[in-house]
Amino acid sequence: MKKILAALTFAASLSASAQVWKTLPKGVRILGYRNVVTSKVNSNFNQFRSESTLGGQFKVDAATLDQIPAFGGTLQASLPAEVYKDLSVGEYKVDASAQFNVHGTGFGYGLSDKVMFYGEIAYYTAQVQADIKRTKGNTYEAAADYLEQQNGGVLDATIAANLRTMVDADEKSVQSFITNNYGYKPIGNWYGTGYGDMETGLMAKVVDRGVWGLMFYPGVILPTGRQDDPNILQDVGFGDGQFDLFSEFATGYVFNDYFNIGTTLRYTYQAPTTKELRIPSSRDYTLSSEKGEFNIKYGDKVNWMVNSTFSFSDWLSFTPVYRFMYQMPSQFNSEYAAADEYLAYNSDKMEHQVQLTTTLSSIQPFLKKKFLLPAQINFNVVQTVAGKNVPKVGRFEVEFRMMF
Repeated sequence: MKKILAALTFAASLSASAQVWKTLPKGVRILGYRNVVTSKVNSNFNQFRSESTLGGQFKVDAATLDQIPAFGGTLQASLPAEVYKDLSVGEYKVDASAQFNVHGTGFGYGLSDKVMFYGEIAYYTAQVQADIKRTKGNTYEAAADYLEQQNGGVLDATIAANLRTMVDADEKSVQSFITNNYGYKPIGNWYGTGYGDMETGLMAKVVDRGVWGLMFYPGVILPTGRQDDPNILQDVGFGDGQFDLFSEFATGYVFNDYFNIGTTLRYTYQAPTTKELRIPSSRDYTLSSEKGEFNIKYGDKVNWMVNSTFSFSDWLSFTPVYRFMYQMPSQFNSEYAAADEYLAYNSDKMEHQVQLTTTLSSIQPFLKKKFLLPAQINFNVVQTVAGKNVPKVGRFEVEFRMMF
């Protein structure tokens, strides 16, 4: 669930033109509002870049039990290798889905004809549904039968008798075990609201040759977003909890009144932060009752976007967009060296998105003195088509911009 937020970041440019290097004239203001509604998120692209269910599946076997402090490896020491390998409490599946509704607002102001200030923030509403279902039962009887057929004497018979009387772990038992032994809140439906991280910065027009140009803008992302609760497995945070610094370049070319292209490239440095996290006992088993303080350096990000705008009139245009995102692996530092390695494992991300934007704009008619108000409405359809460690999500956006 923690990976879902990255697909919903409110990062719209406040440029009032399809030409990505344009800035606001001095003294002109722009106000923007965006509403984002996602599809129901049921799956993600895993570490192998293939699609898998969002909740995932897990098996509770003897090796899993031995990682629990109450067992402490005693099963492996007391059971024959054949029994230890095949002993299973059950297999389970977590059916999970999530859906988001985001309201974002942004503001820009032309400090000069070449430099503008902007800021933007979003308010999130998130709903997560999660339910544990059992897909396979235990193997207690098979393990007990195997032991009784061996010539192990009284010890094997005693272990076999204990296996036959072990409590069967159904969905409620697993839920109770997670809650009572690890201190997590029950897995189920979750609802949350809150602000995301705020982005602010300057846009500086470096080159403007009429048909092409170059813009540079540095900025900072402030940790104003609600962070996830480590005691709720299905919780979703709306911010990472640290400052980010970024630099972005934008350029493009206007072929004629009906067609132009643009591209942007952003590098984001994520500053280190300190958080209290659960201490995982292995790379693949992250449930833990122990907590510790970790110094975290989330991986830096590279975002690249390219678009082409087809204008059918001064009022109507269509813009197909391709976006690419790569986030480098994260680093964890604490007194728990093994846990640092487990948390950093498979923490890099990659995402490919396609978007189609339909724009209704009165900006050109306003400039030609044919309309009173310079404004713009964008209808965006966005879909994640491939990636690694990111959700497969589609979204529909309506965006309104007005200059005054």
